Amino acid sequence: MAREIESKFDVAPDFAVPALAGPDERVEVDTVQLSSTYYDTGDHDLLRYRLTLRRRAGDVDTGWQLKVPGSGERTELRWPPSDTAPAALTTLLRPFVRDKPITAMVRLDVARTRHRILDPAGELVAEVAQDDVRATGLGAEARAPRWHEAEIELGPAGSRGRLADLGAALRAAGAVASTSRAKVSRALVGIGNEGVGTPRTSAGAVLVDYISQQCDALVAGHFAIQRDAPDSVHRTRVASRRMRSTLRTFEYCFDTDQAKALEDELRWYAAVLGAVRDTEVLRARILAEIADLPSDLVVGPVKEHVDGQLTRELAEHRAALLEVMTGDRYAELLAEAVRWRDDPPFTAAAGRPAATLNEAIDRVERTLGKRLRRAARPSGTDEQMHGARKAGKRVRYAAEAAAAGGDTRADSLAKHTAKLQGLLGEFQDSVVAAELLRRLATHAAGQGEDGFTYGVLVAEERQRAEEARRQARHQN
Repeated sequence: MAREIESKFDVAPDFAVPALAGPDERVEVDTVQLSSTYYDTGDHDLLRYRLTLRRRAGDVDTGWQLKVPGSGERTELRWPPSDTAPAALTTLLRPFVRDKPITAMVRLDVARTRHRILDPAGELVAEVAQDDVRATGLGAEARAPRWHEAEIELGPAGSRGRLADLGAALRAAGAVASTSRAKVSRALVGIGNEGVGTPRTSAGAVLVDYISQQCDALVAGHFAIQRDAPDSVHRTRVASRRMRSTLRTFEYCFDTDQAKALEDELRWYAAVLGAVRDTEVLRARILAEIADLPSDLVVGPVKEHVDGQLTRELAEHRAALLEVMTGDRYAELLAEAVRWRDDPPFTAAAGRPAATLNEAIDRVERTLGKRLRRAARPSGTDEQMHGARKAGKRVRYAAEAAAAGGDTRADSLAKHTAKLQGLLGEFQDSVVAAELLRRLATHAAGQGEDGFTYGVLVAEERQRAEEARRQARHQN
């Protein structure tokens, strides 16, 4: 596995790469030949999910490679060279292609001049690649048979700031930011087909960009969860919640029946993910709290009991999640999410200016204010705090969507609400942890264990919950 953080540019055949080395850096230049055969179904299912599958030969990076979309970066999964796709790879791709065969679509032959920028220690800061690309159709027509482009890919010693500086240098030399995400997309569909980076002036354009980000996160989550990557379940669950919240907050922009159907499926998947994520969080939280207790407050094998019980539950929930991810319902959800990205069922309201999204944001913000005032009172109930938390998420996600379209007010609101959501989340975590501890205490008592420590932990959790309520009272 490798992470790619890169920028792509269109360049003329005679483009001259400018000076790239910064202070104390040096540049090594060489030329390599690459030949990559790209695979897909006859319906281009992988391309629709923004997945790129290739078998590369040539001077470097040989073998099978699958590029997975992400936010500001892509993940590349790699397998050794072989004549046919590895079984593990085809298993991973099953929800995206179903039973359709994967065949060779196009071959790209690239003459690449690499400008490798190294720091004083010899670590790679970035690689600027100047590519002469030739496409040959195999199972599909190559609509763009030849083009030139440049790519900047960060190395381990690089930074986002350095990426931006190098991009500015290329643009000053005549390069133009690419409007296509991947070489295979350009070869099969044509140059400039995806409209990446074009202005978003309508409400619908802003919303579909936000939905697109969540769709990419759901696809990326499939592969991250299979690898049990850190935070993978949490990120995927948040993506499903963001998409669902967008459908509800801006419901007037979407066909009602289709929006409800997708919302129901997203709620179902988020619940399956939530069983894993909540158990992960609670296990880590309670074990840390036990470790922080003075030894005289820990009576009996509390740590072992908690760890054993929650580890078993976590394994059960994860097994259930992985089973769900092999099923037709899950595959249909992924397909429907992509359909909403590519052909959203908009109403006429989606054609209004992007600024009109603030009307819906104001509405959910007022709802949050009302709920928070009721919930944060000393007499407020746990259910009211939970309701405020859900309203806070809707405000945050709605503001994030508008902020992605360039709304600075919405960006400020999203950041403020994120802080509030942290407090409301702490309250909810404390309440859920206290309920879990009571359940574990009952189980322990049934085995003849002392319940004293569980009582101490429950009291601490309730204290944390009330402190979070007090702080939330001053955020409104």
